[in-house]
Amino acid sequence: MMDSEWKQLKIIKDFFQVQEDGGMPEGSRMLLEAMELKHFAKGQDIVSEGAAPEDGMYIILEGSAHVLAGNGALINELTTGDVVGELALIKDGVRKATVRAATEAACANISRTLFLEIANANPKVYGALLELLYTKTTMMVTERERLKSEIEIASRIQTGFLPKSFGRFCELPHMKITARMKPAKGVGGDFYDVFLIDADRLCFLVADVSGKGVPAALFMTLAKTHIKNYMMLDMPVAEVAELVNNRLNEDNEEELFVTAFLCVLDTRTNRLTYVNAGHNKPFISRNGAPFRMMDCKVDFVLGVMEKMAYREQAADFMPGDCLCLYTDGVTEAFDIDGEMFSDEGMEEALNRHMAEAMEPEIFIEHLYDEVERFARGADQSDDITVVYVARPGEGVCAGNDKNTRLEGEKTTWETDCR
Repeated sequence: MMDSEWKQLKIIKDFFQVQEDGGMPEGSRMLLEAMELKHFAKGQDIVSEGAAPEDGMYIILEGSAHVLAGNGALINELTTGDVVGELALIKDGVRKATVRAATEAACANISRTLFLEIANANPKVYGALLELLYTKTTMMVTERERLKSEIEIASRIQTGFLPKSFGRFCELPHMKITARMKPAKGVGGDFYDVFLIDADRLCFLVADVSGKGVPAALFMTLAKTHIKNYMMLDMPVAEVAELVNNRLNEDNEEELFVTAFLCVLDTRTNRLTYVNAGHNKPFISRNGAPFRMMDCKVDFVLGVMEKMAYREQAADFMPGDCLCLYTDGVTEAFDIDGEMFSDEGMEEALNRHMAEAMEPEIFIEHLYDEVERFARGADQSDDITVVYVARPGEGVCAGNDKNTRLEGEKTTWETDCR
């Protein structure tokens, strides 16, 4: 970049309020005329923590820079249009942080000495600097409000697509089901769904999109839509997973992915078919026995590699049984000491409330309370999502020439359908 070019850049014109005809406030004009172009190599400090601020203010015209704490930790990232050290022009002291060029960088610079010399001769320069700082602050506030608005929109997208009423599903034989998501402060990508494929078959699932914010919320919407659309075509659940995976790979420039546990329950045969696409293993209680983590195979996540094969697995899911699907926001919740709730903590929490296991709303309320008490006020870092299915009533085991369920006997008969 040449000295004759940089003053025509849009970021300079915007910062110094240059009009289309080239006009600008007198103080801004004097300040701009006093600035000079400086180049920095990658890894070179633009300003250094603890140094005197005599080199004044910089405006990044090209390249990027990192703001570093004294221990080298990254505080912020700067790019074209960002300003470094503006308060050094009018405030005594030393630099509070290091700003280091992350790439080759070009900056417009005015030293503290030159600024004070010009400002003492023409007080309008002080006014111009304060105006520029006000403009910069206003732009930062506006950007924060824009981001806040985007996060609120993403949150509405995320929660608006989730079913809230489960009464019609509970009309199925031996069926009580509910689901809940407690969002973190930011927007994550957790989602769940519950819907009927036909009069006898119920699909329910829980999933978690990598990443946060608007991209995760939109990717969640896309994944949830694909899953339901393919499920309603009466396809085997493994085939649904394969098709959804291929669709999510299309134009996935953000390189997001989904972990998911997809289930279909046939209430006539009490047969549960499912696919685990890289997700947490559920907890299951058989005929009133304690909850244990379900023994199932785990396949690859959705959205990373095309043409992946997914294994359809199956298990009897009888009256008297309960199943808890969840996302890692539950087991990876942290307390104020950095301890994790963990798989073991969840299993213990579920089993502490076995008396209410057949009442889903009450039961998962207990689980959420357990996680909250464990955290002891620590910030929630991830969405906490649970889908809980209970099958009240006594039933008869199907298959394998057995027609009775012995109390406490494990009769999962899980199979790999491929």
